Formats: sequence, C-alpha cells, structure tokens
Amino acid sequence: MALFVDRRRELEWLDEHWRSGRAELLLVYGRRRVGKTRLVREWIRRRRLEGRIVYFVAEEEPERAAVERLSRALAETLGDELLRERPLETWRQALLYLAAAARRERLGVVIDEFQYAAQASPGLPSLLQTLWDEKLSNTRIFLLLMGSLVSFTEGLLSSRSPLYGRFTGVARLNPLTPLAAGCFAPNWSPEDRVRLYAVFGGVPGYLAEVDPRQGLWWNVERLLLRPNARFLDEARHLLKEELREVHRYFAILEAVAQGATGYGEIAQRSGVPGESLSKYLRVLEEMGLIRRVYPVLGKGRARYRLADPFLRFWFRYIPRHRAAIELGLTDKVLDAVKRDFEASLAPIAWEETLQAMIAEASRRGWIRLTPTRMGPWWHRGEEIDLVAVDETTSPPRLLAAEAKWSSLTCTELRRVLDRLRAKAQRLPAPSGARIEYLVAARHIECRNPHLLPDEHAWSINEYEKLAAEECSSADVSNDSQPVLGP
Repeated sequence: MALFVDRRRELEWLDEHWRSGRAELLLVYGRRRVGKTRLVREWIRRRRLEGRIVYFVAEEEPERAAVERLSRALAETLGDELLRERPLETWRQALLYLAAAARRERLGVVIDEFQYAAQASPGLPSLLQTLWDEKLSNTRIFLLLMGSLVSFTEGLLSSRSPLYGRFTGVARLNPLTPLAAGCFAPNWSPEDRVRLYAVFGGVPGYLAEVDPRQGLWWNVERLLLRPNARFLDEARHLLKEELREVHRYFAILEAVAQGATGYGEIAQRSGVPGESLSKYLRVLEEMGLIRRVYPVLGKGRARYRLADPFLRFWFRYIPRHRAAIELGLTDKVLDAVKRDFEASLAPIAWEETLQAMIAEASRRGWIRLTPTRMGPWWHRGEEIDLVAVDETTSPPRLLAAEAKWSSLTCTELRRVLDRLRAKAQRLPAPSGARIEYLVAARHIECRNPHLLPDEHAWSINEYEKLAAEECSSADVSNDSQPVLGP
C-alpha cells in the first residue's frame, strides 16, 4: 500500500504530451525519493495505459544485458514472439526497433534511471540524438527519460549535451508542499503534522516510511536517532551520489543548519575559503539544497538557508549527536533534540507553511490578493517574516505577515499586529500600494479578536481547513512494482 498525494499538475502535464499524438521526447528528473517512479506508474495505472507503455528501469550493467531486458519488456507489451526469441543486443538496434514500432501507432517507452544506461554506454545520448533527428521524430513515439542524479540530468539540458534542444518537455519534480506533507499522517494533530514537515519535509520517500499509527517522536527515533536507523546516513549518501569533495559540501550544509546565513559567516564556520565558497554554494543551489534569499522588496545582502527541511533537521542534529546515537543513548539524544526543535526548526517550518497557506488561501478567495512575489523582508534590524506582493493590480497590493509558533492572547495578538503595522510602514512599497496585515499563530486564545478591516488572524485551525482539500484527493493504491523508487 502506498499513498499518492498531490501531483495534479504533473499528471496533467503527462496527459497533455501523451494526447498530442506527435513524437515526444520527455525528461522527468529530481532528487532521490522525491516520487518520480510513483508519479509515472500512477499515471499509467490511472489512465489504463499498461498495454501501451513499456516501463524499463536501467541498472548498472553492460549494454547488451540492458538491451536484452528491454527487449523482453517490449516483447511482453507488444506481443512480439520473434523479439522474444531473438532479443536485441545494442541500443542502436533498440532505438531503430522503437522507430519502426511507433511509425503508425502511439507507443510509450519509459526509461527510468536513465543515467545508469548512459554511464554503461557513454555514447547513448549522442546515438539517441542522431536517431531522434533521422527517425524517431517522424513517428508517434512517446519516449520518457527519468533520472535521479540531478547533476547528470541537468547536464542533458545544457548546450554541450547532444540532446540539447531535442526534448519536447522537461519536468523537475519537487517535494510536496507543507500542506500536502501532512496527508501522510491524517490522524495526527495539526501541530504534529507541521512538525512532521519540519522533520521530513515534503519528500514522499521519507514521509512514506512514517508509521501514522505511532507518534511523531517515535518515528523520529526509529528512522533517524537509532544505530542503523533507516535515514541515519541519508544526507551523506545523497551528497556522495551527486558530488565530489563531499567533505566541503558537508561542512557548508552543517554551518548553515547551525545558523550561519551570511557569506562570511558560512566561510568561517565551514572552513571553506571565501574565495572558493561561491562555487560550492552555486552547486548546492542548483541541486535545490540551499536557497539564496534576498529581501522581497528593496535591497539587501543575500542570506543562505537550507531549502529542504529534512536536511535542515539532519545537519542540525545528526553530526552533533552521532557518537551518542552509535552508543545507543537514544533517549538522551531524543530529549536534547526535542528541547531545541521547538525553538528552532518548528518555527521555520510554520513560516514555510504560512507561505503555502497564503498561496492556497489566495486560490480559494480567502484573501483579496494574488501573490506574484513572496518572501521575507529585512532592513537595518527590522524584519517581516513574509511579504506577499500582488502586481496584478495597479497600484499593487501587499500582505505583510508574521508567523508565531506560539499561543497568543488577544492582548498579545494586538501587540504583534501593531508592531507588524509599524514595521510595514518602512517597506519600500510602490506609491499608493495598499497593505493588509496577517498574523498566523499556533493558537489564538480568544474567541473574538478585535481586528481592523485590513487585518487577519489565523491559527492552526486555518492550516487544518486548507490542508483538508489537499488530503481529500490523496489516493492509496496497491502496486506490485516499486512505488517510490530513488
């Protein structure tokens, strides 16, 4: 059994290219465990395309062995007895076979983990480019390549790649939103679903390992804080798979996780020389592991943040407590993590959740704003957690928002709103811009807060209402094939 959440746009994207009827060369890629395999398998299952699409998973094996396995899959799907008896031996033969088979009828072929096929046969991208130009582009082929090595698959899109300009569609699969992540533990309290996102982020491969019948911290201990735990070495494996000089990237990520946000501070804490740090930061940004943030309005120096909550949790706690974990001191480590977590990572996750809530609330018409830009703002010691800018109107509309992972009385709520209103007056907003104000607290301990017409107060209740729609479309299906994949 496996839960399939969200991904509506990606399913529609696959539908669009399948229904086009023309030759399609597609690329779907993303980090390990983000759900690429599950997405495509679910699309095939829902659209009942099992007899029209060949699904092939490449492995680290010689070309002939790979092509023989592909031949068997083609023979099974197409009912080709001759191919079953005389399997193909080279990628050239396989691609020419696909061109002939797809000349008149739609034929889908998915090559998952394409990077392994290309590593075993380095000339495969060039061969595919040649035969795409000469044969395949004039057929009704639907050829979908998938890859989990972000560095490799993004290399396929570069101007130096033989396949540059040949792809008819490219999709990078990103983690789920904070609202969708909570669907993996539907019976937990809304607070613990926010905490779930703070630990495991939106990566389905991590969330699917959580046992929703148990509590949050039972799962954290089982998956992260025991010797030989499932994800105890996950971050290290992720870096080793993608990068060289792993120790430098490791040091940078750990420095940012421990609170270093400025360029100089990261260089000092990580020990990576400032003159070479930018190269490593750029690679981590391209991988989606680090985010460079500027004030959403005005000017300011960049701040660096870990973009993925799971890595934020891992690099904040695992290196620090690794020795104690290996000694089996799980209870002591768990106590230390819980004490720090509520004051450090849970508030960050609530802020990121608020950003998703604002976007969803706009879609539903809860707020009179269509955010075209959204992010933090800071200037000379003043900060606002989130400023959403609606540039679809003239003059633009703004929403200034603060996220408070705490309970507020009516008096405290008024104090926060007044302080937010005062800080917002310093925003370099366009002339005539209308500003509204939002405070999102974990709990608001009064029934009727006295709000002005341009003020909003949300709590965990609004999170629960907005998340309910995301989870209502979640699907649990039986799939005898691997459903999450790398």
